[in-house]
Amino acid sequence: MEPLYKIDLKLLRYFLAVAEELHFGRAAARLNMSQPPLSFHIKDLENQLGTQLFVRHSRSVVLTHAGKILLEESRCLLSNVNQALARVEQIGRGEAGRIELGVVGTALWGGMRNVLYRFLKDNPDVEVRFREKSPGRQQTLLERRELDAGIWRMAQDLPAGLTRQRVQQAAFLVAMPDEHPLTARASIPLALLRDEHFVTLPSVHSDWAFLQRVCQRAGFSPVIVREAVEPQTVLAMISMGMGITLMADSYAQMQWPGVAFRPLEERIPADLYVVYEEKQVTPVLAGLLAALTQQA
Repeated sequence: MEPLYKIDLKLLRYFLAVAEELHFGRAAARLNMSQPPLSFHIKDLENQLGTQLFVRHSRSVVLTHAGKILLEESRCLLSNVNQALARVEQIGRGEAGRIELGVVGTALWGGMRNVLYRFLKDNPDVEVRFREKSPGRQQTLLERRELDAGIWRMAQDLPAGLTRQRVQQAAFLVAMPDEHPLTARASIPLALLRDEHFVTLPSVHSDWAFLQRVCQRAGFSPVIVREAVEPQTVLAMISMGMGITLMADSYAQMQWPGVAFRPLEERIPADLYVVYEEKQVTPVLAGLLAALTQQA
């Protein structure tokens, strides 16, 4: 088994000063200490290592072979220690670290993109790992503490321990074929969609459950004729006249050919929330949360 050295880093700093000055008096002045204690500490270091580091002359010292090796290694070691301590201080101040951030696809569109861009630009030592997941999956990963925070729409009925803050206001729009008769209206009452055919995401998505709830509040159940895994596929189906759907207004930015968007007569929120465990907020996550919620 290799020996475990218990050498104070201070001894290495003393050694480095003498090794670079090659003179105990100049090294002592550089360290702002008297010469006798410095000589004692260097002798102590040599005793601990069991080897001579300097050949001492009356007016100067010369490094031994072991001393030359220790000079190279101690420079690297002390540099690494300083970098590590500086890094830890940065993390403590929230200026460095890593964030595992769950997102739904459209969270990175519109104003949210600009906020995240500025945060990353202002914090170059912070790494944000974006993990695109459904809301249900994000919640599971938050409970397992595999995510630091998650961003999704209509974050409701959260389990104990998780909290939310709104980060972006949004509303649901009606997405329909651009030749649909309802495109003639400036806004659309939800009740007018009673007899429409809907194209939706699968039932595991929060959008599906939301569609069921809002339609039932308007007095009908949506007639779902097709499902697609990706929102882009939903838009493609709508452009081919296969049905309509309700989508967050951020999707309108895609300007999908053959698809028209109209607001609902009664605004239905599609706000984005950041969800996290309050007791697990690190300084670096606190910085991101502040950036996200300032624009809400």
